[in-house]
Amino acid sequence: MLARFRAWWIKLSKPLHAAIMTLLPVVLALIIVATLGYLLHWDWTGLGGKKLWDWLQLLIIPAVLAIGGYLFSLANSSTEQEIALNNQHEATLQDYLDKISELLLEKHLRKSPIDDEVRTIARVRTLTVLRRIDGERKASVLRFLYESDLINKDKPIIHLEDADLSEADLIVANLSGADLSKAHLFKANLSHANLLEAGLAKACLFRANLLGASLLHTELRAANLHGADLSEADLSKANLTGVTLRGAILRDTTLLDADLSGADLGGATIAPEELDKAKSLKGATMPDGTIHP
Repeated sequence: MLARFRAWWIKLSKPLHAAIMTLLPVVLALIIVATLGYLLHWDWTGLGGKKLWDWLQLLIIPAVLAIGGYLFSLANSSTEQEIALNNQHEATLQDYLDKISELLLEKHLRKSPIDDEVRTIARVRTLTVLRRIDGERKASVLRFLYESDLINKDKPIIHLEDADLSEADLIVANLSGADLSKAHLFKANLSHANLLEAGLAKACLFRANLLGASLLHTELRAANLHGADLSEADLSKANLTGVTLRGAILRDTTLLDADLSGADLGGATIAPEELDKAKSLKGATMPDGTIHP
């Protein structure tokens, strides 16, 4: 809600500023003429002896009505643009789902050879649509790919390397065993998501929300989790070798038998007793900046 208001205000502020700058000289001129006409009794202005209600009718009420009407018009315009953009995103998503369904049913995408052209087409369509839609619909695409068995870590049909999944709304999503290697999940919401045994090697999870996520046995080798929230997440037996966890939040995070060799934990928030449960910290940069032997 706050983000929408901020976006609305950004859209509104520029035209509002332009309107104020245009009207300000006129308003100041009217105020000066009205004041002088009232004080000096300039009969030609018709302002001498005016009472408070006369002034309200003459200047303030029309100005308020004019500004109110202008703001109302801008708000309507902003709402219409938002609706149009939302409809565009929905149409883009539906077109993508239709095209990939066609590849599945008519071109037998799931059974296609590794180097088959149909796989290339499916990947290109996927990467393209993810750049054109919002976070909620990015989640819909990912769930569709997962349920269609197209991004299974053991047998991926569509590779999501460099896929734009930034700000994807994947709260409580089931992505167990999914291949998300090298995908861009900047600020994605994976709160309480099931990522059991998922592949996230070299994935960008910068400032992602992984609160309470299940990451048991997950492949996170060399992943970027800078500033991510991993509070209450289960990283037991996860491969975190070379991972970036600088500034990450790991409150009540489970690291039982996790491999943190060469990991960067500089500035991370984590209890020492949790780190003690890790399988290896060899060469890791600790929260205080020291290097573990």
